[in-house]
Amino acid sequence: MIKKFKLPSGIQDHLPLDCYSRRVVERKLVDCFDKYGYREIETPILERYELFDSGVGKVELNKLFKVTDVDGELLVLRPDITMPISRIVCTKLSEDCCKLYYIGKVFSALANEGKLREYTQADVEIIGAKGNGVDIELVMLAIKSLLAVGLDDFQIELGHVGFFKGLLDAYNVCDEDREVLIRSIESKNGIRLYELSKDVDERLLDTLSSLPMLFGGEEVLDTAQKTCLNEEMRAAVENLKSIYAGIKKLGFEKYVCFDLSSVGKMKYYSGMVMKGFNKNLGRLVLSGGRYDRLCDSFGKRVPAVGFAIGIDYLVRALDNQNKLQTMPKFDVVVGYEPDQMANAEKYFNKLRKSKINAALSFATTKEQLEKAKSAAGASRAIYVSKDGEEEL
Repeated sequence: MIKKFKLPSGIQDHLPLDCYSRRVVERKLVDCFDKYGYREIETPILERYELFDSGVGKVELNKLFKVTDVDGELLVLRPDITMPISRIVCTKLSEDCCKLYYIGKVFSALANEGKLREYTQADVEIIGAKGNGVDIELVMLAIKSLLAVGLDDFQIELGHVGFFKGLLDAYNVCDEDREVLIRSIESKNGIRLYELSKDVDERLLDTLSSLPMLFGGEEVLDTAQKTCLNEEMRAAVENLKSIYAGIKKLGFEKYVCFDLSSVGKMKYYSGMVMKGFNKNLGRLVLSGGRYDRLCDSFGKRVPAVGFAIGIDYLVRALDNQNKLQTMPKFDVVVGYEPDQMANAEKYFNKLRKSKINAALSFATTKEQLEKAKSAAGASRAIYVSKDGEEEL
């Protein structure tokens, strides 16, 4: 097949029916965000390479789509939107605290099998506020957002990077070993942990090996509390307990579970981390957490917490549950004689004002209108001529 007819790996088209379903999902999310006082913001798709080349927001070079500006400067297609938001917060917004949301495209150059390289995210951020109440609101909003679009078979897994970081601090693990351990725990790679057994304290390895077992309901936090070795670990468990208590008072506890082996990107996140899973989908539909150090690259320490919903994967999950809203069929298709367009337009507007789902067709003969009716799946067809309206 000629290459111009093929899409690059991990890139997809969205046809009208798909676009309609996606827009319905996006509108429901926006309604939910608006209801809780979040304001929309938009960032450019193109950013300077330097924005993602340092600090906690650093992105591996092979994950970036890179382009060269006309002056030779290196630019990238944004791999996420949180770093651009941090740039805006530190340079253009004056509020001490703000609640923001955005829906936009993000890009990843990695062509992993089955993974999208261009996808749409709906994100919310609470910038400039911290405390258990803020974290509780974010988890609540994550749950309400998924419920708002019709998803009902999902779980929000909560973890805390402070628990894992405190454990590594207790055994004075060096930076090099930390990176390996983080990747091993996050990928549930027990073999890699075994390979490190000669270089890492055996007691630490035993504890790390048991971390994946700290998964489940509220009882997991009681078990985790018994393994705490320092104040940082205890504070992490207490934070999760407080969040759960708040969610329980709101009546959403059935959607929440815990995974103390969920460490996320420890350089990126600074506290609670969250992941949203759907049983019938093999990928995350939501992820986020607290990242109080993200603005450090701009010389400011600004607390922040947020989450991102992958629209493409959320739509897949809804489709698997037959929860997608499909494009409604037209009740009436209107056609007209070549010199009767103005009258047809008047009749069409009259139907729309009567809340009838009508479409104005280009058909100028009865034969063409019959075909247009069939193609639109409409139940009626009205032909406007100089003699008036005629139903076919």
